[in-house]
Amino acid sequence: MESIKTINLVKEFGEKENKVRVLDNINIEIKEGEFVSLMGQSGSGKSTLLYLVGGLDRPTSGSILLNGKDINKLNDSEMSKFRRKNIGFVFQFYNLVQNLTVEENIMLPVVMNGEKESAYKERLDYILKTIGLEEKRKSLPKELSGGQQQRVSIARAIILNPSIIFADEPVGNLDSKSGKEVMELFKKINEEEHITILQVTHSEEFAKYGSKIIRLKDGKIVE
Repeated sequence: MESIKTINLVKEFGEKENKVRVLDNINIEIKEGEFVSLMGQSGSGKSTLLYLVGGLDRPTSGSILLNGKDINKLNDSEMSKFRRKNIGFVFQFYNLVQNLTVEENIMLPVVMNGEKESAYKERLDYILKTIGLEEKRKSLPKELSGGQQQRVSIARAIILNPSIIFADEPVGNLDSKSGKEVMELFKKINEEEHITILQVTHSEEFAKYGSKIIRLKDGKIVE
């Protein structure tokens, strides 16, 4: 089954003569468990596409199906609920809450979803081990390196067992060694948890961690 499918997706910004078409009839199909890299020059529309399929923005026209569900038909509160249950996000800037510890940051989605933290204790331990930060669970973000902070944000994205992760330039802020470690972690999560991953990246090297590359140019798919 397709995890992510778009049909004739169009996104325009601006009004009348100032209208700019950022995405032009985008049709993609990403199967369950695939790890796909989205590439293109700045301004090619890749982050816009990621935000649309992630339900953070609405298209001008066309359809977006996530796990077979047409997300354009959901209202805002249904969309928020669907996102929390099915999707994890990882951004270039880690977006950690500075006065919370590593484990409190990871557990945020559980708390925000109104679920019992105790039910996720084993999951938390497993994830901390997966990201290699068991010893840092009581540390604050400022006590971590950039690479470690990004690993915490990945852990936060997967705590609720989402079926899809959207990552926007996840290693754009890191040196190449930390970047490689983060990409290895994505690969591991993809293989072991069968989570579908769609990442936006500028880097050919990091794009190759995925099983497929989609290239955008001027709002159209070229490859």
